[in-house]
Amino acid sequence: MLPTEKFSGGSIQNLLLVFSIIGILLFIATILRLKVNFLRKAFVPVSLIAGIIGLILGPYVLKVFPSELRSSMAALPSTMIVIVFSVMMIGVKQPKVKETAKLVAPMFFQGYTYSFVQFGLTCLLTGLIFTPFFDTNPLFGSVIEIGFLGGHGTAGGMREIFESLGWAAGSDVVQTTATIGLIVGVFGGLILINIGVKKRYTTFLEEAGSLNTGEDVYVGEAKNPSSYATINKNVVEGFVFHAALIGIAVYIGYAIVYVVKYFFHFSLPLFPFAMIGGWILNMILQRTFIAELIDRDTLLRIQGLSMDFLIVAAVASVSIPVILEYMAPLLIACAASAAASVFIFLYLSPRIFKKNWFEVGITRFGASTGVAATGLMLLRTVDPDMKTDAAKIYALNAPFSSPFTGGGLVTSAYPVLIASFGAVQCGAAFMGLALLCVLGCRLVGCWNSHPQFEQRGNYTPPDDQ
Repeated sequence: MLPTEKFSGGSIQNLLLVFSIIGILLFIATILRLKVNFLRKAFVPVSLIAGIIGLILGPYVLKVFPSELRSSMAALPSTMIVIVFSVMMIGVKQPKVKETAKLVAPMFFQGYTYSFVQFGLTCLLTGLIFTPFFDTNPLFGSVIEIGFLGGHGTAGGMREIFESLGWAAGSDVVQTTATIGLIVGVFGGLILINIGVKKRYTTFLEEAGSLNTGEDVYVGEAKNPSSYATINKNVVEGFVFHAALIGIAVYIGYAIVYVVKYFFHFSLPLFPFAMIGGWILNMILQRTFIAELIDRDTLLRIQGLSMDFLIVAAVASVSIPVILEYMAPLLIACAASAAASVFIFLYLSPRIFKKNWFEVGITRFGASTGVAATGLMLLRTVDPDMKTDAAKIYALNAPFSSPFTGGGLVTSAYPVLIASFGAVQCGAAFMGLALLCVLGCRLVGCWNSHPQFEQRGNYTPPDDQ
C-alpha cells in the first residue's frame, strides 16, 4: 500500500498529494510513450496512458490505490476544466465576422452536425432501445456528445448537472465515453489517414509508412521556446500575471452563475461561464495596453498542464462497476456514433470544403471524437509542413463553436433538455437540426454536388499565399 492512508475524499488538504501521484503516473507514462514502439507509432497521448495505469492500480483492479484516492481524483476534473475553459478566449484577437464567415462556414456547419448527430442518434437509441430493454436512464442520451465532442474535461464539469437531475452515475459513464472517444479519434483517425493515402485523398502524404509528427524530444539546438516573457520578472513573474488573468475570468464566471442562481433559482455549471468570463475580460483588455502583455503561449501552457492532469484523474477515477452496468448500451452507442462520425467526415468533407478537404475534414473529425489536440495531431500527420489552410480554418471557427458545442452552453443544456422533453423527442428534433446544418451548407453556397475525392497532384496554395 502506498502512503495514501490520510485521504479524506476530495478535501483540499489532499490536493498536493493527489498532484504528486498524478505526476508520478505522468512520468512513468512519458517513459513508456518514448520507449514502447507501439505507443509511439499509435500517437497514444501520455495522459491517457497515465490514466489507464492509475485505473489499473486503483481499488477496482490491483487495489494499490485506496478508494479514498479515487474519490479525490474524481473531484479534480470538475475543477481543472474551469481553468481549461477560462483560457480559451483570453488573448485571442476577435476575428471580423464578415471576413471569416465564408472561410469558416463549412466547418461551422460540419461541427454542429457532429454535435447534433451524436446527441440525436444516442437519444433515439436510448428512448427506443436502451430504456425499454435495458432500463437505462433517459439522460444516457447525452453521454456520447459530452464524452466524444466535449472530452474528459466537459465530462468532469457535468458531474453536478447529472447529480442534480438524479443520475449520479452519469459522470462515470461520460468519463468512459470520453476515453472511448479519444481512442476513436486517435486510432480511427490514423486508419482513415491510411485509407486516404491509398485512395489519394491526401494532398501531400504519399506513403502510409511516412506517418509521423516529428521528433518526440528536442535536444541541443533543436530546443525551442514554448512561451515568451512579456513583463519583467522584477515586476511580476510571467506565469503569475497570466494566472491572475485566469483568476479574474473564473471569478466573472462565478458571478454570472451566482446571479442566475440568486434570481432564477437555477444552478448552472461553472466551466462554460468561466469561458464567457474570459471573453468579457479579453474584450476589455484588448482596448488597453495590457493586451500587449498577454502571451497566448503562456496561457496555453497553463491550459495544457490543467488538461493533462484532468485526463489522468478522469480516467483513473472511472467507476468500473458503473461501466459494467452500462456496458451493452455503451458499446452500441459508441459504435453507432463512431460510425456516424466517420460517415460525416467522408460524406460531408469533400462536398463542403473546396480545398484540401481531407486535411480540413480530418482536423474536425479528430476534434469531434477526441479533443482539439487530437484533431491537430492528425492534421500534423497528413500536413506536416502546415501548407494548407486547415489549422487556420479550425482556429477561426473556434470562437463560433467552442462557446456552444463540445462543452459549451449547448452541450451543458443537453441533459436538461432530455429531462424536460424526453429522449425520443430530443433525438428526433436534433437529427432534424443536423439535416438543417447540411441544408445550411447548400444555402450559403459551400456545397459541391460533384466532389473530387482525389487530391494528390491537384494542390493549389491558400488564397493569402
